[in-house]
Amino acid sequence: MSIQEKREYMLSMIADWQQSGKSKKAYCFEKGINEAKFYYWISRIKESDKSAVGFLSIDKASKNSAIEIIYPNGVRIKVENDLGLLSQLIRLY
Repeated sequence: MSIQEKREYMLSMIADWQQSGKSKKAYCFEKGINEAKFYYWISRIKESDKSAVGFLSIDKASKNSAIEIIYPNGVRIKVENDLGLLSQLIRLY
């Protein structure tokens, strides 16, 4: 398995755990995952996320699409492509 494939696998497992609403311990037990390894994966993802902080360009031309922001704590905000409203919501968090 390549490094990229491992990273994608880790991301999918972490996303699945976050969506499950279970504790890390319960999720690992249910999936048969080594708990220490799972914690390692989470720490690696957090490290790489810190370096990915920045701005994302939003294309104003696509007025029919919605924009979804997902915060690290799992909060999701989905709004129509209204940059005024979006800028107000970003300031809230």
